Amino acid sequence: MSLYRSIDIVIPSYRLDISFLDPLISMDQPAGWTIRFFLIADNPDVKIPAVIAAWQQEGRIRLIVNPENLGPGGTRNIGIHAGSAKWILFLDDDVLPMPGLLEAYTRAIDQYPDAIGFVGVTEFPEPINATTHALIINGSIGHFDLAKYKPSMVWSPTANVMLNRSKMDPALFDVSLQKSGEDIDFMVRSSFLYNEEYRSVPEAIVKHPWWNNGKVQTGRLFRYGGGGSEIARLPHIYRYTYLDFANSMEIWALLLILLPLGITFGFVHSLFAIGTSVIVAEVFTNLIRAWVKARVFSVAIAFQLTWIRTVYEAGYLYAALSANTWKGIMRRADLGFVKPNPSPFRLNRYKILKMIFMGVLLTLYYVFFA
Repeated sequence: MSLYRSIDIVIPSYRLDISFLDPLISMDQPAGWTIRFFLIADNPDVKIPAVIAAWQQEGRIRLIVNPENLGPGGTRNIGIHAGSAKWILFLDDDVLPMPGLLEAYTRAIDQYPDAIGFVGVTEFPEPINATTHALIINGSIGHFDLAKYKPSMVWSPTANVMLNRSKMDPALFDVSLQKSGEDIDFMVRSSFLYNEEYRSVPEAIVKHPWWNNGKVQTGRLFRYGGGGSEIARLPHIYRYTYLDFANSMEIWALLLILLPLGITFGFVHSLFAIGTSVIVAEVFTNLIRAWVKARVFSVAIAFQLTWIRTVYEAGYLYAALSANTWKGIMRRADLGFVKPNPSPFRLNRYKILKMIFMGVLLTLYYVFFA
């Protein structure tokens, strides 16, 4: 077997859902290439469906069942070590490959045989409700299809990514990162180590359904916030963080700290007014964001945008406080990794709008109610 013209396809899975796995295992394979599938079940108690057992027996896949739940990073490490091909394609177990996926990647490899890796496109469906509209407008899924718009990037979600085995940080995925963000950390480390970005392959497309059929993603977004806080404290990523204005959760946390003083010295009403103005200003600002970005005027979408941002910020703040560190407070990571030590206290039109709304609301409160 030529290691150069070979690909290990690593699919971490907890569910072993045949409806997704069958299209992945049955993908058309380009001529002249050796393709091997490694299905890693990250669930020691999983029941192996008969179809998967047959694939294993026929040699179509190699099935590995983790003896304990290792999380996405540890599971991908198992898949990396299981194979030996020069190229490793990571695919999530809830994506559907579009025709020509492997052909698109092999064409890219032939064109750039020494590349650090390639990023495909993971497409979500059209929005189906206020939650999914909000996820799009907020940019929560923006990195999944970024290969459509950028020629290269420092990292991408590992739902659809091809990596060069010889250009990976030997430490692989950090198994201590359990909330999320392990893919950002690993790909950024490798990119910095080899001073190279991953090339986009916009023709390599998979389809991803809406999580839980478009239901509110409170737990996922809280976990994403915690993962963002974890990786922002890592030295190679911390260089790309900057001080910023306090977000809603940080303001509310400060108000909570000041509450005993407010009760003691009689300014608790002012604290309440500030806290309320934060919420109302966020909703008003998100009404405008929805109109500017998607040309929809919807209170429901504005509330969902507010909820998405609040839950993410809560996860970020909770992770920082749980780690007994102040490094995550009023500090954000520039995940575009444009340059080290980015300028602090960045403004954009939405931050300015929110400040204006807060100022107006507090002025009205002190004029008419204080």
